[in-house]
Amino acid sequence: MRKKDLEIILEKIPPHPLPKIELEQYTTPVTIVSRLLWIASLTYDDIVEREILDLGAGTGRIGLGAALMSAGSVLLIDIDADALSVAWRSAKNLKIDNIVNLVAADVFNLPLREGILFDAVLQNPPFGVHHRGMDVEFLIRAKRLANVIYSIHKESTKEYLEKFAEKIGCKVETIFVDELCIPPIYNFHVKRKHCVEIVVLRFECR
Repeated sequence: MRKKDLEIILEKIPPHPLPKIELEQYTTPVTIVSRLLWIASLTYDDIVEREILDLGAGTGRIGLGAALMSAGSVLLIDIDADALSVAWRSAKNLKIDNIVNLVAADVFNLPLREGILFDAVLQNPPFGVHHRGMDVEFLIRAKRLANVIYSIHKESTKEYLEKFAEKIGCKVETIFVDELCIPPIYNFHVKRKHCVEIVVLRFECR
């Protein structure tokens, strides 16, 4: 599959049906998702035949993209059952539901046993705008489940996250920096789009 073909398929996955501001929900642009997956697969061999967790999956663009790129299995976890319903319909439409599972759960109360259960976690966590520190909480919980984590963050937090990674025993690499633009999805949005510089980081933990 070409990267452009992946983007075309992912673009057909619907956005959040009812985005909730308190959860900082928005749909990750397919250009960022495909670039993340392409590098994770071709540069680091972290996708093909790997056990993947998409934490805070939303409607599943990242996790379903990993499934399309021949992951061994993919688990999507999100607190929002409405978003997961969209993800499941998409998995069935794409005929990848045989390797995709979904769990509706809070990141603070994951129904998983302790230990390294996955080869990699792929996540686009809340930036922590409405709940400060939520991005770090996602990293802490991801580290309990996998030794490799790909995570999307505001570029302005990169230095802090690098120091945090060192404290918890992880090496961190900058995979790429990009601009993430969000269309007006909430009532208080007045701009045609809101753009923020983001960084995709790869954490490798001991």
